[in-house]
Amino acid sequence: MAVRLNVIVLRPTGEHRHFDPACDDAVGQLLGRPGLDLVLLDRIPGPNESGTERLAVESVAGDVACVAWTDAEQVSKPLGLLGKRVARVPHRRDVEAAPVQDAEPIAKLYHFDMRREGASQTILADLQALLATRQTPTFQIGAGGSAKPMRASAPAAPKAQSKVAPIQNMTPSPAKPSAAVVSPPPLTPNQATDLDALVDQLDELDL
Repeated sequence: MAVRLNVIVLRPTGEHRHFDPACDDAVGQLLGRPGLDLVLLDRIPGPNESGTERLAVESVAGDVACVAWTDAEQVSKPLGLLGKRVARVPHRRDVEAAPVQDAEPIAKLYHFDMRREGASQTILADLQALLATRQTPTFQIGAGGSAKPMRASAPAAPKAQSKVAPIQNMTPSPAKPSAAVVSPPPLTPNQATDLDALVDQLDELDL
């Protein structure tokens, strides 16, 4: 999960109003940057005040970076009165801050004093570097070499079944009885006379 950083830009007031152009330039650099949740305030409201600035402060949860043209105490004390207990912690642009000694859970305050010479030119890079230090590195657990994928062996094809029909027991069929010899019926006297006459005619033709 990506780490995000709350950034409160506190506009210069009073004798520091001549930093207004630098404040506008800083807002233009930070607005819409990945990982930075920007909140622009004219001032931190008191505990008995209400309004959009109070709602904006209450929406900030966890550690916060404050871009301001004032001292860190002018930020941490008003936030504490609103129930946002923060402790100033050191970073590369605020090495004088003391490490947190409070045993109770407390949010960290990364203070960026924009009165420092050249601060408006480095503020974007400074916040991006701070965001990078808060990122949690992730490691891929597993062997260095990639294992060869194991292929599932294909099931052996079933043996083709023989299409030859099984030999059945052949029982010889009984032999058919031979047909009986039928004798022609005897000739009648008239048929015999006619036959003799036919034979005589055939003999005459042969002559």
